[in-house]
Amino acid sequence: YVPNLQARNLASVHSDLILAVVPTFSSPGFLPVSEALQKVLTERGYTMMFMESGHDGQSEQKTFEKMLAYNPAAIIQFNIDTIESCTQLLANVDVPILEIGALNTHPVGMCIGVDYGKAVKQLVTHLADASLKNIALLCTPANNTMFRQLLSGWNTAMLALNRSPHRVVTTHLPSTIATGVNIFKDMMITWGDLDALICTSDEMACGCMMACHSAGIKVPNTVAIASLGGGVLSTVCSPALTTVEFPWHDIGVKAGKALLELLNDKPGEKFIEIPSVLKVRASTAA
Repeated sequence: YVPNLQARNLASVHSDLILAVVPTFSSPGFLPVSEALQKVLTERGYTMMFMESGHDGQSEQKTFEKMLAYNPAAIIQFNIDTIESCTQLLANVDVPILEIGALNTHPVGMCIGVDYGKAVKQLVTHLADASLKNIALLCTPANNTMFRQLLSGWNTAMLALNRSPHRVVTTHLPSTIATGVNIFKDMMITWGDLDALICTSDEMACGCMMACHSAGIKVPNTVAIASLGGGVLSTVCSPALTTVEFPWHDIGVKAGKALLELLNDKPGEKFIEIPSVLKVRASTAA
């Protein structure tokens, strides 16, 4: 006998199903966050279901409509752009809503996240202190909150150094090593004097590094490369990658515990910022 959990949830005031939505399962940081969440929540008897929403508003709305049909106990969003219709939909749902990812100071429910703007500033300052002048920013697919933070931090940091912030490349391609390899080749054609690059994911940065190796460009002597993320990949690529490390696993644990409090009707802070840490490694240390 296999019980119909959806029917049981619909017939009961209480549900043990927690739904998490993410643009794609390959989103940087999502894997360690999801692993930590499951460890915390499954120990307390909750079941998790993960769904992809894509990067467009129409797909997002359909995803949320499907999610709510499961009568979840709570909803978790990881770096999701909540369009107005979805915001109204969630505002009328009587379940805890938790956002994880880019820090949102006005969430529908509660947010635990990192400030991408501050992270970019740390890297720009580090590269400038190393006497690197022609710095570029390579942005992977991002939600609006994250993208605004990235550009704000980038523009503020570059203008503070009296440097032009025009060297920015954005892509809607997946955040993979292969994408980094292909985009870096085009960037070097456009900006032959490039001496430093910040990527918004470890995977893209490693791809750019591989393109350098293939073209005989020395890292960091000719081009220094850094990234946002700080996952395992940053420590095993060659040379090791300078990153601003986001403690995604710790964020997942904290988010899981905060959600349990919300499920027990113990509201906490509206938003919690988790600090990031600059890890200087060989990719920027000449």
